[in-house]
Amino acid sequence: MWWEIPNHLSVINNKLYIANISAEELAKRFGTPIYVYNGNRVLDKYRIFYRTLKRYLSQIIRIHYSMKANNNPKLLEILKSEGSYLDCVSPEEVEYAIANGYAPERILFTGVSVSYEDLKKVLSLGVRINADSISQIKKISKIRKDIPISLRIDPGMPGLGHNWRTITAGKEAHNVPIKFSISIEQIDNAVKLAKEENLKIVGLHMHVGSNWKTEEELNEFLSAARILVQQAKKLEDTLGYKLEFINFGGGPGIRYSEKEQDFPLEKYSIGISEILKELNYSIDNLAFEPGRYIVGDSGILLVKVTDIKERYGDLIVGVDSGFNHLIRPVLYGSYHEIVNCNNVESENKKLITIAGNLCETGDVFAVRREMPLPNENDILAILNAGAYGYSMASRYNMRKLPKEIVIYKSRLTIYEEKFNRKVIMEEIV
Repeated sequence: MWWEIPNHLSVINNKLYIANISAEELAKRFGTPIYVYNGNRVLDKYRIFYRTLKRYLSQIIRIHYSMKANNNPKLLEILKSEGSYLDCVSPEEVEYAIANGYAPERILFTGVSVSYEDLKKVLSLGVRINADSISQIKKISKIRKDIPISLRIDPGMPGLGHNWRTITAGKEAHNVPIKFSISIEQIDNAVKLAKEENLKIVGLHMHVGSNWKTEEELNEFLSAARILVQQAKKLEDTLGYKLEFINFGGGPGIRYSEKEQDFPLEKYSIGISEILKELNYSIDNLAFEPGRYIVGDSGILLVKVTDIKERYGDLIVGVDSGFNHLIRPVLYGSYHEIVNCNNVESENKKLITIAGNLCETGDVFAVRREMPLPNENDILAILNAGAYGYSMASRYNMRKLPKEIVIYKSRLTIYEEKFNRKVIMEEIV
């Protein structure tokens, strides 16, 4: 199958295995719905990203994992042990990161529509702030003087994303004004204000959008990256000193369907290297903020078939989960491959609609998709659910949140609860 990955997802005797463990057995033992993460895969993806960049870039590479994608404590622990930095977007994320062992100096806070109270809290925790607006700079200066900050700027060109709701650069997306960053026409004013308020600018940042991966999108990103480097050189001339870092943001995507391709990480790395050389720009540190790329394909949501009905010629397969656990299909129209763990491959395929258990018409995971016809109590695996799954989950309809399992180095760690997760079991496989 196109989604099979050695030591991660495999098919044995027509059954799905995750990290060489039966998905069906995991579901039966711990119950459904349940998120299963392969921590070994997370570590592999982090290393692939870091090592590919290092092949082409001589600078110090800072990987600021974007923890909004998935904040499971075990995954954060794995990444911390590998030397990861963090990208946080709320005071609560910062507190959570510190509680999970991350030093404040390894955290970069990038918030939007941030209140005075939020900024005061973040600054009290000792982390770096990536200022998103002139208003933020004003508020920061009222709280603290003589502190290092970075600026999040807009490259002045359209952003990128798999859906208009995930585009974070440019003037607008789908006729909705973009709310993020300091526009390129306001950068000089932001720099002037920071200097007047005795705030030391040490970095320059951009983020153009989420889950882009085609050659065309990569070329657009590299055009934005060129603008970022040009602005960094200009900023250094104005300031009279070298910046500590520039940050290319996140956004590299993963393969969600057979027709898609993997993210062109090699070309991404080469492209950034060539821009730096062409513009003759030297800097000690380069920062990147991948989230989905690192955790996206590591996660699988296991659900149980609870109901099968025929309505006006359509087969509706109901499961014990809904968009309260995985909102991407209804929010973004996102495609997720769905596998019958009990019967991965079969000639008895039907067009089926897989529906959730919420009282909402739009609560569907797949519409008229051809796949082996399941039976009640079969276990379905919704693949590539490691990013923006549990972290966006809710208790809508007062449904419980799913448990989580992390498989890492032959050990299972099972969690429950959302904001104050408790380890309910840990054992050797």
